[in-house]
Amino acid sequence: MAIVTRQAYEYGSSPVIFMQSDSSLSTVLHSLFSEHRSWFLEFITLNDAAPDDTLIQPEWSQSTHFNRLLARYSDEIYREHADMLREAKPLQSLWAQWYFGLIVPPMMLALVMEKRALDCSLEHFHLQFHESGRPAKFWIDVQEDEDARYLNAHQRIDRLIQRHLIPAVQGIEQHGDINAKLIWNNTGYLMHWFLGEMKSWVDEATLLTLEHALFFSRHLLDGSDNPLYRTVIPRDGAMQRRSCCQRYRLPAVERCGDCTLKPV
Repeated sequence: MAIVTRQAYEYGSSPVIFMQSDSSLSTVLHSLFSEHRSWFLEFITLNDAAPDDTLIQPEWSQSTHFNRLLARYSDEIYREHADMLREAKPLQSLWAQWYFGLIVPPMMLALVMEKRALDCSLEHFHLQFHESGRPAKFWIDVQEDEDARYLNAHQRIDRLIQRHLIPAVQGIEQHGDINAKLIWNNTGYLMHWFLGEMKSWVDEATLLTLEHALFFSRHLLDGSDNPLYRTVIPRDGAMQRRSCCQRYRLPAVERCGDCTLKPV
């Protein structure tokens, strides 16, 4: 039997006043994360005042901040390998994997399973950094996206891509050492993995719709190019990542277990 998601209620069956929850959206999301993936709350803070050392995307993506963060991260990665040539592309690939790895799964869970839609616009997301310079924790100013309350899962995830993921990728790519395609390949692999994680909570039809929309549709809902198109592809009877993330080029970082490169 298909599992009913929190979105699966009959729109318009009750007056709006009876559809309002007694709990704030931040409280509901905290409970949702606690129930399904409690470790999200180790790096996601909802509606608490963001510390002074946090930055929003227009700030952390500025060259002054971004280059400083990458320099710290490079020092950490190459600390025991001073004789190696430092490579910016795999370093930024791994830095970006930290960013999207921390924020994308919680946002997918929130948007697919909670009937009220979290506003994923970047101005609501304050990022705190590890002492090494990599992304470490998000402090989210929880706001409801009123226009998305009655949107389905596909429409909501499309909104996440448009309002958060695309500008965040652009903020990283603009510095010139990594191309957006590599970041999107990594992020597509992440999103496909988390669709699999949600199989126990979300009905199969919704997951299949999302898989098709994210990875087999050339365009987003507004007609623009879909940056996730074919970032995962059918190969050897399973869906696999399209290309290597390049992180293996960093010292002491092994290849992923399902790396697309041939074994050496």
